[in-house]
Amino acid sequence: MDHIVEQFKKLSIAAVSDALDRLGIRGTCLGISPVNDGTRMVGRAFTVKYLPVALEKGSVGDYIDDVPAGHVVVLDNNGRLDATVWGDILTAVAHKKGIAGTLIDGVCRDVALSKELQYPIFSKGKFMRTGKDRVDAVAYNVPVSISEVQVRPGDIIFGTEDGALVIHQEREEEILVAAQSIEEKEDRIREEVMKGTSLKEAREKFGYHQLQTRQD
Repeated sequence: MDHIVEQFKKLSIAAVSDALDRLGIRGTCLGISPVNDGTRMVGRAFTVKYLPVALEKGSVGDYIDDVPAGHVVVLDNNGRLDATVWGDILTAVAHKKGIAGTLIDGVCRDVALSKELQYPIFSKGKFMRTGKDRVDAVAYNVPVSISEVQVRPGDIIFGTEDGALVIHQEREEEILVAAQSIEEKEDRIREEVMKGTSLKEAREKFGYHQLQTRQD
């Protein structure tokens, strides 16, 4: 069991985002949203890099057989919106294998099955046109980009209804500690308010306005 991943699963994505702000780390993926409401994914990245097809037909890749259970498939299609790199066959295989989810800098299709299986897919949208003969899977488990955020193999991907972000592996423990601290203080603010304390007083008591302040 991956202890760090399991600890992040206990947290809200908002607390992790605030921790990234506090530490001055860029990790939130603008424009990425879940295909299915209520889905959630946390797992380490297995990355695939796509490029537009050149002179010869490209390959969309059979990488799914190599993705370990509990990992997140991260597909860098350079934000392309006119050709998909994920569909129902991949969804079916990923769900069967216990893969944690899929993150796409681009679009997906065949969303009905992902909704039926509640398989988490996070992307920039949905479009039916195939990527076959339009894209080429050129590299696996290399650094890629999702919404201008670098993702390396083994980074932790966190996605909820609020969006998706990247937890860089080399600083994951530091991010975890900061996020746990932020979530604990926000929980205490809520508890204090429920006791009858004003929101202003509760926020001042637990330093709410400094929770996300960058600390160098």
